[in-house]
Amino acid sequence: MQIVNLLVNENLLKAEYAFNKADSGNIVELCRNYLSLLTEYRDELFKLRGSPEINQVPLTPLARELTEQVRRAIRSAVEITTRERNNAEALLESFTAISGYDAVETFNQLKYKGFDNWELRGSNVRVGNRAEDDLLTVEKAVESAGLLRREEYVAHKTTFFK
Repeated sequence: MQIVNLLVNENLLKAEYAFNKADSGNIVELCRNYLSLLTEYRDELFKLRGSPEINQVPLTPLARELTEQVRRAIRSAVEITTRERNNAEALLESFTAISGYDAVETFNQLKYKGFDNWELRGSNVRVGNRAEDDLLTVEKAVESAGLLRREEYVAHKTTFFK
C-alpha cells in the first residue's frame, strides 16, 4: 500500500488543481508551491525505485509480473513528474525573470496599448516614433510585462518560454 499511497499523492493533486485554477494575482505563489511538491514527489519516487521490495528477484511468475508492473508505473511517474516539473519551472521563470528586452517582446506580441512597435531605449521602453506620452521605465515595463504574461497565461494558457 505504501507504493500506491506514494503514486497517488493527494497533496500534489490538490496543488495541481489550485495551480490550474489560479488567477494572475496568485499564480506565481501557486506555481512555486506546485513546483516544490513536484520536486518532493520526484525525490520520493527515486527513493522508491531503490527500495528492496522493488529490486528483489521474485520467485514466482505472478510476483515477477506484478513487480515489473510496479517498476513501469514508477518509471512512468518519474518521467511525467520530471516533464511537469520542467514545464512548471520554465513557466515560473517566464513570470519572474523578465528583462527589458523580454518586456518589449511581450508588449509587441500582445500589442500592448494597441502597439506592436515597442522599443527599449536606454533606461526606458517606449513605442517607436511616438512622443514621450507612452514612455515607461524599464522597471515599470518589466512589472507590466510580468502582469501581462500572468494574465495571458490564466486567460489563454499562452506561455512565454525562452
